[in-house]
Amino acid sequence: MGSETDTEKSKDVLALIGGFPTQDDFIPSVVLIILFSFSLSPWIKRQYDPDTRTMTLGSATALSAMSQILLYAFRQLEAHRHEPGEKMVVGMLIYEQMGFAAGYMGIMLDLVAFARATLVNATLEDSRRGSKDRPTLRGRLRWILWYPAFTFCIASPLTSLVWAGVFQGMRYVFDSVALITILGFAGGLVYLRPRLEFVDTSALDAIVKLSLTLAIIPTYRLNVLNRSSPTLDFAPIPPYPPGSLTATPAKVIFYIFHALPEALVISYILCTNIRAKFNTGPYGDWFQDDAKHGIPQLREDGVVVEGVGVPPVGQPQKPTLRWWLRFFLFWESRPSRNMEKDEFDPDKESLLTLVPTRSITGVEADKAWW
Repeated sequence: MGSETDTEKSKDVLALIGGFPTQDDFIPSVVLIILFSFSLSPWIKRQYDPDTRTMTLGSATALSAMSQILLYAFRQLEAHRHEPGEKMVVGMLIYEQMGFAAGYMGIMLDLVAFARATLVNATLEDSRRGSKDRPTLRGRLRWILWYPAFTFCIASPLTSLVWAGVFQGMRYVFDSVALITILGFAGGLVYLRPRLEFVDTSALDAIVKLSLTLAIIPTYRLNVLNRSSPTLDFAPIPPYPPGSLTATPAKVIFYIFHALPEALVISYILCTNIRAKFNTGPYGDWFQDDAKHGIPQLREDGVVVEGVGVPPVGQPQKPTLRWWLRFFLFWESRPSRNMEKDEFDPDKESLLTLVPTRSITGVEADKAWW
């Protein structure tokens, strides 16, 4: 009876995401350490330039990269040092699992901040593009984006506590909430893209792609959270138990669907001048309202990027024949000399104009969309 009880208790031990550290983890860990280190180099370099320096904007991603370097360094040492059957340092394994669980949620906090800066920019007054100030719409966008940011702030530490021995029965809940929030966040941006006038579509598209890339991680986690391991105290001896996620095929799947998406997103954010990309200042749009801090500007503290935040004006071109058809017909398309240059028309810049149209101005234009 006692042995059966011990067996039942052993089945309650969660399988480690990525499995136990083995020789298979040595090369991938070294590659990821090098990748994260090289990604941090341009981010550190930008901190010395006041026009590209970021204080809070992108800080969660930078911290995630530093923690991942430390995490995979420990994993690489364990893979090189431990042999099958040796006693493991359980605290180190739990630290790795907490890092795997909380890493992608911290990056999502930065993506929400990028989206907030991009959407708020679309509500600001800019004479170059002909936009009017829309404070009510700006306040509602900030209020809506507060919810995903709050969700990731709460889910990240709670998911880590699962691997610290707390809330193990709710291990599906936190990753499910994170996945639903990511998909809802990306879907909301896709919905706003053709409807919000003067929004920077290239910046919005980048946020959506990065968010969907990170959505791969909780999807993978939800598919393996039901696995169990006989023990966490000793490294398993080959052949590894099927549910331990320690076999080579399981590790390949882990690095493809968990480590790689996170590494790609971190590298993109750290290697990109995010102030120029999202047309904002070193802190992003951290204002709760305009009454206390004033109306934010499209370009702050010396960041001037031509065309950022303003879709280019599409000039109609006169259709021309292909070169081989012109050769045979002895005809060439030339612009008329009498054609006057079109004046700047801000309406040509807009995407799909939000209801109300430009004919409604003032307070009514600010409130009618909602």
